[in-house]
Amino acid sequence: MPSKSLTWNGEAVSAAWKEAQIKGVNAAMGAAVNHAKRNHPWKNRTGILEGAINVTDPARPIATGVEGVWGVNDAVQARILEVGGVITAKNAAALAIPLPGGGVVLRKSVTIPAYPYLRPAADAVYPSLAMRIQKAHAKIGGGASDD
Repeated sequence: MPSKSLTWNGEAVSAAWKEAQIKGVNAAMGAAVNHAKRNHPWKNRTGILEGAINVTDPARPIATGVEGVWGVNDAVQARILEVGGVITAKNAAALAIPLPGGGVVLRKSVTIPAYPYLRPAADAVYPSLAMRIQKAHAKIGGGASDD
């Protein structure tokens, strides 16, 4: 009986999947950023918060897979708009709340309702993560998986 040999390409296959995971996670984070910028529930007056929504840490390999971070890391109003809360005057006797027609109202505190924009973007985009990784793998030349 003739002998057969097998060429082991496990390291190359693993590297291709890791690269596909990075590309897929980056694509998903980019899509989530775009979704959050287009679909936020607040009236955009200055554009500061909308402009601060971004990929803050691109995907990179870690021991258990790949991780990346997206969201807002430099706009003070980001968290209060996402989850809501109470803002209390600390360095003044009162907060000056601008009125739509001009002027202000003074208050000791104000309750801000939640206007989520990051979580809904994640909920809309994350279900497509596996497909994004598979597409990236196919473009790398890994072909389709045999799962």
